[in-house]
Amino acid sequence: MYRGVYRCNLVIYYISDPIEGFNEDLRKRIGGEAYFLRGYFHFVLQRNYGGLPQMQNTFNNGLKGVPFIDHVLLQDEWNQVRPELNSTWERIEEDFIKAAELLPTQHDANNIGRATWGAAKAYLSKTYLYQEKWQQAYDAAKEVINSNQYYLIGENGHNDPLVVTRLGKNGTFEAQMPPYKWIWQPEANNCAESIFDIQHMQTGVSTFPEGMEGNLIPRYYGPRAVYAWSINATTKEHEFIEQEYFWGFILPTKYFMETAYKNIGCEENGVILDPRFKLTVVTADDKIPFYYADETLRASYPDSVNISPYFNHPATGCVTWKYFTDPIFNNVRGSLGDMPQNTKMFRFADLLLMGAEAALNLGNSSDALAWVNRVRERARNSGNTGYPKALTTLTKEDIWNERRVELAFEGHQFWDIVRTGRAQKILKEEALQYQYTECPKGQVQEQFGDAFEIGKHELWPIPAAEIANTNGSVTQNPGY
Repeated sequence: MYRGVYRCNLVIYYISDPIEGFNEDLRKRIGGEAYFLRGYFHFVLQRNYGGLPQMQNTFNNGLKGVPFIDHVLLQDEWNQVRPELNSTWERIEEDFIKAAELLPTQHDANNIGRATWGAAKAYLSKTYLYQEKWQQAYDAAKEVINSNQYYLIGENGHNDPLVVTRLGKNGTFEAQMPPYKWIWQPEANNCAESIFDIQHMQTGVSTFPEGMEGNLIPRYYGPRAVYAWSINATTKEHEFIEQEYFWGFILPTKYFMETAYKNIGCEENGVILDPRFKLTVVTADDKIPFYYADETLRASYPDSVNISPYFNHPATGCVTWKYFTDPIFNNVRGSLGDMPQNTKMFRFADLLLMGAEAALNLGNSSDALAWVNRVRERARNSGNTGYPKALTTLTKEDIWNERRVELAFEGHQFWDIVRTGRAQKILKEEALQYQYTECPKGQVQEQFGDAFEIGKHELWPIPAAEIANTNGSVTQNPGY
């Protein structure tokens, strides 16, 4: 993160003033991107290592901010000290505000994917939300929502059929896809609900792990193995065996499966009726696309297969659909990480639910309900079950539960738990009821909250190397 901050500070230094012969609009845009990224890098550092103002009581008032670096440091400035917590947050706010002033609302075709005014305002809203500055968080979110620069793919008014080209046993074909599944496809890179994506492209020649312009994340998400046909090298017979496929590290737990959809009113008689479930989780009964390289096998067998749910023990029996890469892309990759999906850092659904949380804390249930119901409407339009139904009343727990489902496996849940003070309730009590499960290969430990220490593990420890590099002026977090 600080390496990124350093590069942003170089840019800001060199283009802080008008440059003769240099396009002024371009200078401002580049400056806006640098302020945006510097704010983002510090935001991640502060969230991970500094903490939030509302956590001070839990940490006996011992939280300090991370050093906010606003210029290229000379050697005699290396021994930074940790500022007051609120000081760092205020500097992050300033960067996102400055970025929003300089960035355009949208880009032309040659610059799609760069940071925009909406990205800066959305991260500003998140910065306020993390500090429970409800009015500012609400105002910033509403400004972006009402700008009409973004919408949810598949919500009413934006629910045209979504067709993709895919690869099957008989070659390429056109397939219609539900909205909530389509947004995870390469075709959805920088779509209307992408506030900020990390850009990736599939080159077909990239090396691993260096030189990677494609995305490695689909390798983590895809199933570790599948049941498929193979030809025995000795007997030449066709064999139905387990075959390694992706890495399968992102595994839905029993705790998630049995509580997440029930908590948002989308389970009846043990059946999950929210369409997002089957578009998020791959169970042992589900089929996934598969392409046989061998022509004989391709002609003989279907082009979809079951996952091997317990191939590499311990496993939970399920994997996720998000970031799954179809054979049409997987077959032409240049390396393990050469996948074409963008990494979705900030989706419009996240902003709607953040705005709803801020609105509800201000007593504005009208906007809160409207924004949550937009998310549920798109989900409902992604299937034919009639779920999730529109809500008529709303609590903070409803919003947190909706975030857990809508943003599942996208890296938000832990921070949502920490910032809302629910670590004890969820990590050490609720989740641990599902700590151990049984599978055909034995016992699996799925939850690890028993090791979580309140007032310590909400933050990460400052790396020892950073303390040494500053001769101890950067101090360690409480408890470590």
